[in-house]
Amino acid sequence: MSALTDKINEFKVQFEKGELIGIDIGLSSVKIALLSSAKKNQFKLEAYHSVELSEAAIIEDEVQKPEEVIDAIASTIKKLGITKKIACLGMDGPNTVTKRLQVPDGVEEEVEDNILWESEQYIPFGADDAEIGFSILGRIEEEDIVDAVVGAVRTDVVENYMELIHSAGLTARVVDLNVFAAINMFEYIYEDRLDKISDEGAIIVDFGAQYTKIIVYKNNGPIFTKEVNIGGVLITEEIQRTMGVGYEEAEDLKINGDDKGNLPEEILVLIEGHINKILEEFKKVLNFYIAAGSSEQVGSCFVTGGSCRLPGLNEALQELIGLDIEEINPFDVLEVKAKLDDSELDEIATSGLVALGLAMRKV
Repeated sequence: MSALTDKINEFKVQFEKGELIGIDIGLSSVKIALLSSAKKNQFKLEAYHSVELSEAAIIEDEVQKPEEVIDAIASTIKKLGITKKIACLGMDGPNTVTKRLQVPDGVEEEVEDNILWESEQYIPFGADDAEIGFSILGRIEEEDIVDAVVGAVRTDVVENYMELIHSAGLTARVVDLNVFAAINMFEYIYEDRLDKISDEGAIIVDFGAQYTKIIVYKNNGPIFTKEVNIGGVLITEEIQRTMGVGYEEAEDLKINGDDKGNLPEEILVLIEGHINKILEEFKKVLNFYIAAGSSEQVGSCFVTGGSCRLPGLNEALQELIGLDIEEINPFDVLEVKAKLDDSELDEIATSGLVALGLAMRKV
């Protein structure tokens, strides 16, 4: 293929329309999802695949092994037979920020200026070095106020990730924050109950590999978000040190147990210690939320993420906050067209929420 043909094809991609490939590049894996929506707000899972990354392929937001990440994306697209070239890239970590704001209402340009000006003070890496987007959740007409949620990501970080996508043969037409992707899928799953959930308020917890994300959802959107730098990979590292095994074997022991499928006592002790760390951080977040002056109460708690099924975690969390814990299951409402067995669907249900939420986007 000539260089001119490459340029023409790249140019065509800029005008391609339709569903986007959802790409969630995490610390321990790359997750890719494709949805279709023949009817409004009725999605089908067309394709999904997760590729495990080696130890230290990504540290925080720094990609240490770019070729491995690029190959994971490119090989998955080929394996799944996806012909689309347009993607929605998810971002999270310390170089992202979300904030719910209320600003004076006005004409469209005035509202945008008000939101961007107000959001600048909440961006720790500086508004000049950030890509900023927002969504208007509603208006409080009697007070002439706009209710909005803002997301920002550091420009150089998102550009690096977009280059990875491009090197894998795709174009990132949309960049979204993982927290918003998770909320979009949450709202889709619980559409029938959403009014009650929104009025009462809910805690959504995503127990990931590197981060635990805590979201307080109320009044049609997130009113508080916090990312805690503690995740399931810490257990893997502890298993490595304690049992003297490699990263992949430690990960396998954590997930699958020994040859008989049982978790050795040493690992159960490590998991218990990890759960205690999570609960300590969770208490700090709740205290911070209260100290910030919020009197907003919540009536339910939902969990997701690859670590949400750690033995004893949900029971300990329920005891801490005094609320029933409900595991989010996208397949309560999502149709499945892809050829996936029950174990694969179970893995997607716990680990794939963000990728599915990213795949809900279209252009």
